[in-house]
Amino acid sequence: MSNVTLKGSKEGFVVIINDESDFQQALKDLKELILKQNIGSADDDVIQFTIKTGNRLLTDAQIKEVKKTFTEYPQIEIKDIISEVDSRLEVSKLLKANKMNIETGIVRSGQRLEFEGDVLFLGVLHEGAQISTNGSIYILGKVNGIVQAGFPDNTSAAIFGNLRHAAQLRIADVIEIVTDDNADELHNHQFAYIDDMHSISVNDLQDYKEVMSNSRKGTV
Repeated sequence: MSNVTLKGSKEGFVVIINDESDFQQALKDLKELILKQNIGSADDDVIQFTIKTGNRLLTDAQIKEVKKTFTEYPQIEIKDIISEVDSRLEVSKLLKANKMNIETGIVRSGQRLEFEGDVLFLGVLHEGAQISTNGSIYILGKVNGIVQAGFPDNTSAAIFGNLRHAAQLRIADVIEIVTDDNADELHNHQFAYIDDMHSISVNDLQDYKEVMSNSRKGTV
């Protein structure tokens, strides 16, 4: 396979850099490929190029080199540089958003614990304390404070477990105050979620998949 392949389309050109090739050689081949297109003066229409690097993630320095190559030709413009792999930063964000956090400590009044991803809470949440995450929360401990899932706008999050003694439930931007009228609904085999009326509802845990599936359809 050649180091660089050029494909044309109505939207411009796509340059595919072989992800197994030597980068410097591929860059040299790229320059030669551009010259072969017989692109003339700066008066010509601007032609857009999209660079695809496959499973190779270019470093910042390599991206600068590619862009420098194209600046030699004012009638050429890089539309985008696309890789099929994510950067370490993006992967790190993804892992954080999908991990399960386990908390076993005591959260005292005035304290607020914040997480990214789902939380399994095995500790004690005092009145006036708060636990908050952008994912779902599974309660197996004792809670008397505020439980916040889906912060700030994840309406697909849910709260599971015994919440009868909690002060408040919060999912995304919706708040439910726990009172004597609704406390009996919030026992171990229930879960709280945002329904299609954008209110917090409670349902049996055994119906979780069906309820959440229907709820998400209603928001599409």
